[in-house]
Amino acid sequence: MAETEMINKATIGITILLSLMAILVPRKYLLLPYIIGACFVPTDQRIIIMGLDFTVLRILVAAGVARIFARNENITLHWNKFDFLVFAWVFCGAFIYSIQWMTAKAIINRCGVLFDVVGMYWLFRKTVRSWDDVKMAVNFFAICIIALVPFVAMEWMSGDNPFGALGRVKTVIRDEEYRCQAAFPHSIMLGLFCSILMPLFAGFAKMSKNKILYAVSIAGLLFIIAATRSSTPILTFGAVIFFLCMYGFRKYAYTAGWAFLITAIGLHTIMNKPVWHLFARINVLGSSTGWHRFNIIDQAIKHFSQWAILGCKDTNSWGWGLGDVTNQFVLEGVRGGFISLCIFMIMLSFGLKHILNICLHERQNAKRFMLWSIFVMMLAHCISFLGSSYFGQITMLYYMSLSITGLAIEINTSSSFIIINSPQNEGYFSRAIA
Repeated sequence: MAETEMINKATIGITILLSLMAILVPRKYLLLPYIIGACFVPTDQRIIIMGLDFTVLRILVAAGVARIFARNENITLHWNKFDFLVFAWVFCGAFIYSIQWMTAKAIINRCGVLFDVVGMYWLFRKTVRSWDDVKMAVNFFAICIIALVPFVAMEWMSGDNPFGALGRVKTVIRDEEYRCQAAFPHSIMLGLFCSILMPLFAGFAKMSKNKILYAVSIAGLLFIIAATRSSTPILTFGAVIFFLCMYGFRKYAYTAGWAFLITAIGLHTIMNKPVWHLFARINVLGSSTGWHRFNIIDQAIKHFSQWAILGCKDTNSWGWGLGDVTNQFVLEGVRGGFISLCIFMIMLSFGLKHILNICLHERQNAKRFMLWSIFVMMLAHCISFLGSSYFGQITMLYYMSLSITGLAIEINTSSSFIIINSPQNEGYFSRAIA
């Protein structure tokens, strides 16, 4: 028996329309319904079927998977070490979380997470087969950001969220300023979504003839980030701009990384408080919660024995307000123990290392900057993880970022390319073969 919960007629219509798009559009446009769904449909909208929770994005994943098999688009991918690390991370975390709780509800919850991560990552890896596909996806993001600006402007001026007609989203007021969130579950998630798109827009602008589109979309990003009134997106955006400007010094990236690590260890040695106490001193907007970010890391280290083996069910006992784990690294440990955290960090470092190596060995200047922008995008995720834990639509952007990294590594480790022309591919694309 099926029942609907927290979903209205308008959202049902949009979901049906996007699902039909996912099934019927040409392959090169397949990512469009997912990007539209992420940007404009609130994530609280879902359907409950026999206890199983289906958000709009999950429904679209199911439609996309059905389309790939029905239209014979299930090409063979040459999976690489990064792909296996992604799968190892999600399966290990799900297994340990299920053991930790030992309930049917926990198993169902992790099955949903597995469907999200494996489903989206697999779908995006099957769909994003060349740099042309990546460019097409970035174009879709740019158009959607431009389309999102008027809605955020309405929210910023009136305090009324226009996406409230589609779901349970609202506008929070802090220090007499509206914190816009549009269709996203929190203003921080909206701001981070835009901040992490910034390097992609900058990188592909150099390879595109339509630079006006990217210029307008970047201006839209700046407005939306400012309208969220959130420190973490602003700091992440600042880091993105800094690292994009460091493109000319890319050859010294490894040296800079080691220098940063040595400096952090040195500061930790000479400071009266741990080096992560520096987070407590960050106060961008006058009401930032930097001390909360510091305390999460500090208490996680102090309670290491509590979560190291199988994670822990509750962090409220760590201190006031610490039930809200706004640090993705800590959250990985809390949900999946130290093993899951290690795999998560190895996956990220492996992806960063290989993207940087590919960038350093690329001869074409425009493509080299594009690869650098992907490297910066992955760095932006890592930086944002220090001040937030992902939920809502931004997870889709994160899984797509991972799939782009997997594609880059696949292309780099392949020895030759072939051009495939067929009606089902709607044109051409380059595919690496071993």
